Amino acid sequence: MKEWIKKAVALCACTAMTASLAGCGSSDSSSAGEISSADSKAADASQSANSTAGENSPSDESKPYERNPLPVEPVTETMGDFDISDVQNESDVPADFKVELEAEKGTLNGKSAVLNKSSMGDFSGEGYIIIAQDDETSAEFEVELETAGHYDISIISARASEDATGQVLMDGSELRTISVSSTKFEDNGIKNIELPAGKHTFTFKSIKSNLFIDKITFAAPMQVDLSVFNVKKELANPNAGDETKRLYNFLRDCYGRYTVSGQYSGDNMGSSSAEFYVIEKTTGKKPAILGLDLIELSPSRLVHGSSGGEQVPQQAIDWWNNNNGIVTLCWHWNAPEPYLETKNNGAWWQGFYSEYTNFSLAKALSKEDEEGYNYIIRDIDAIADTLAYLDDQHVPILWRPLHEGGGDPKWHNPWFWWGSSGADAYKELWKLMYDRLTNVHHINNLIWVWNGQDPDYYPGDEYVDIIGYDIYADKGDTSSQKQIFDLMRSVTSENKIIALTENGVIPDPAASFADGSRWCWFATWNGEFIFDGGEMKISDYTGEEKAKEFFNSERVLTLDELPDLKSYPIDTEKFLAENK
Repeated sequence: MKEWIKKAVALCACTAMTASLAGCGSSDSSSAGEISSADSKAADASQSANSTAGENSPSDESKPYERNPLPVEPVTETMGDFDISDVQNESDVPADFKVELEAEKGTLNGKSAVLNKSSMGDFSGEGYIIIAQDDETSAEFEVELETAGHYDISIISARASEDATGQVLMDGSELRTISVSSTKFEDNGIKNIELPAGKHTFTFKSIKSNLFIDKITFAAPMQVDLSVFNVKKELANPNAGDETKRLYNFLRDCYGRYTVSGQYSGDNMGSSSAEFYVIEKTTGKKPAILGLDLIELSPSRLVHGSSGGEQVPQQAIDWWNNNNGIVTLCWHWNAPEPYLETKNNGAWWQGFYSEYTNFSLAKALSKEDEEGYNYIIRDIDAIADTLAYLDDQHVPILWRPLHEGGGDPKWHNPWFWWGSSGADAYKELWKLMYDRLTNVHHINNLIWVWNGQDPDYYPGDEYVDIIGYDIYADKGDTSSQKQIFDLMRSVTSENKIIALTENGVIPDPAASFADGSRWCWFATWNGEFIFDGGEMKISDYTGEEKAKEFFNSERVLTLDELPDLKSYPIDTEKFLAENK
């Protein structure tokens, strides 16, 4: 099953009940010529949804939300005992240690075989091996390690028609999984892993697709280039609020030193959701980042009677104010009303998928479809009400709009309408949204997180604070996803924070820190990707034992380990200089 289909199933499951109920109450949608009526209905529905959000929330029935910022209290900056020491690979293994193994010299079991003709580039020795995806198929190698310590295991490997996942075992116990995404031989090895001295049997298997291995090398670990984690202090918005600057500076200090844990809650239920319950019950920890979705605040969904969106601002405020947690918001932006139920028998609540709407972003932006352009402005302005309210409450947001716009960069297959008109239209929409929220609505609590997936969809450094990527790896594939991390680093020549903005499987933090793919945070999507609803336990995407290990890793920050974010320094270097 394609990665995006897996996510679609989980997302649609969360909205199906709302869709069925709302559909009974409203069966028709506005035509393009009725935009004024649509505006009115959307505004009425939006105000009704917001009426329970709080005394100072955007609840006036006839006017947009009027700004009413809370007074700002003086802040005494502190970092507490938060440790920001650099984290580098270390080992007692002699620097000149090296053991090289030609794969074809190993003990081959089952359907593994030696090949000597390749379309995968040059190979060393007399050939290379193929390891088929089969429980009985493997390749084994005897290696003697004189010193206990950390090693790099270089695995020169490739895959055939689809990405492969390999499993490496030592003396019968799993060490790591590896991801192989190139059809040419390259290193997909394990970095800086601690191994005991002595003679060991290393076994290589495939758990997805055919795996080809040319050569394996054991050596002392390479050092990680820590300079890539030094990012500039300034946010894209020069008028960002102090609380936003504090959060961003905290993430700058984390980057390369820690990965912050995150979780999207089902049905926008926040920390009371089943996802958070199961994680805490299993690991003893709570995620530091709460992920919420503005999907139900899309005007075209409100017109159809959708509900639940009113919970978002209150969940965000509670998480920040009462839990010292971090909030990230995405927006599955439903296409405007006249463009719903127009394609492939799609339901109105499926209107964010390009498969189910005939809305053309390119035509709207060019004004060929001027009413479509007006709807875009209307929708951005509607979402601005919620974001402005959170700004007035001084809640900083990791704002991740227009996500996954480019689809999978390997296939160039955008699945959301905001990406299906191509990279140029997507970038124009990003800039339009940035300008409208920043310069028209003066919303200053947003840290702009781009995860358009495809580098061609990158709108430019001046509009982006953080770069993210959404990865839905196969069940059990806890590899670091280094190839994707490096792809995102290549998007721009400027160092930017790189985050795993959505995931199914949580990458192994030990592997990520060892090979330099040090994601600033992860944010597991809700539902089946984190818990088995039937048994209320961690699902087998990451698995219970791995989840316990990862959430309790010294490199993963959970809610209880965060410093006081409201008083975190805006400028760490200046703070430390003044508080020696």
